[in-house]
Amino acid sequence: MNAERLEITREEHAQRRARLAASLDGADLDLICVFGPTRVAYLTGFHFAPTERPVALALTAGGDLLTLLPALEAEHFAGQCPDLPAPVTYPEYPGGGSGEHPMLVLARHLRRLPGGTRVAADHDGYENRWGYRGPALSDLLGTPVADGLALIDDLRAVKSPAEIALIREACRWGDRAHHLMQEALHEGANELLVSHEASLRATREMLQTLGERYLPKAREGLPANAMFITGANTANPHGLHRNVGVRPGDVLVTGAYGTVGGYESELERTMHVGPPTREFERYFAAMLGAQDTGFTALRPGRTCAQVEADVRGYIGDTLDMTRFVRHHTGHAFGLEGHEHPFLDLDDHTVIEPGMIFSIEPGLYVPGLAGFRHSDTLLVTESGAERLSLYPRALSDLIIAV
Repeated sequence: MNAERLEITREEHAQRRARLAASLDGADLDLICVFGPTRVAYLTGFHFAPTERPVALALTAGGDLLTLLPALEAEHFAGQCPDLPAPVTYPEYPGGGSGEHPMLVLARHLRRLPGGTRVAADHDGYENRWGYRGPALSDLLGTPVADGLALIDDLRAVKSPAEIALIREACRWGDRAHHLMQEALHEGANELLVSHEASLRATREMLQTLGERYLPKAREGLPANAMFITGANTANPHGLHRNVGVRPGDVLVTGAYGTVGGYESELERTMHVGPPTREFERYFAAMLGAQDTGFTALRPGRTCAQVEADVRGYIGDTLDMTRFVRHHTGHAFGLEGHEHPFLDLDDHTVIEPGMIFSIEPGLYVPGLAGFRHSDTLLVTESGAERLSLYPRALSDLIIAV
């Protein structure tokens, strides 16, 4: 990470491409074509707004690089990636009067790259978004395209010191956004208005504190965000907002995150408006115990499935509450809110130092509420460190009325 600017350096992006090129050679592949916008950004530092216009990156085992862009992104690319070769551009999607689909332009230039014909890709063609339609890469090349997604995403799983520093800073601002939101909560507070106002206040503080060191990496969303949903709606793990005011007795499930250098944090809390009932306290304590189990279970050398098994064992054997489980314990994240691997019974990925996970076992009681805390954890050499430092105890999460 640059000491002045909160972003990944060009040198680190070059190291990522070199590691990917080496893995191609080890997998008996000559070339990989990358279409996923986040993967393109991970390998180059080129952050952009994905649309129907294909963007692609091709890398050979020898390190040769080709980037395909719509012409409207050429200056944007040059500004972010002055160290990379000039891109191949096309006028517009689906052709802009050229009579040639962008994927045909890509295939033509791929054939000119040095090396063989053993090709992999994260997708067999550009992703279908915003009305895009186009041919598969394998059809255009007339050869099978191997699934190369894991070659890139396995590199992303273990974070570098620079990535960890960015996520640590993002956690700081996610915590701050949540604090401002909790401070503003009162009887009658509207979910949407309080959430957006707290997010904007936190963002103002963040931009003032970080100054020119902070560089937005997206066109949408705020650098610091907080939100909540209320009442029985919280029994839906991904419940949508409602245009209602907070009422005494409501359960709140919150979410907050920061975004720094393109990297995200994760923080969620379960709160109560006014004095909680004994029933609420029982389920809250159960959820907190399940999360504590996850904290202890997450350590290097174990598998993701073993972490999930420990948490499920606690919920089932100790609590007898398996019927209230709706999802696995957590997931990796970084440039995206969810990334590989997952703390799931069927994910046998070995946990390594430098991985970042959410720990968020939830209990969802129909007709009552959902109970879920989520925290950002960094896997260390001997265990895990919690990077999101917001209070977890019930006494700190009661909204006075």
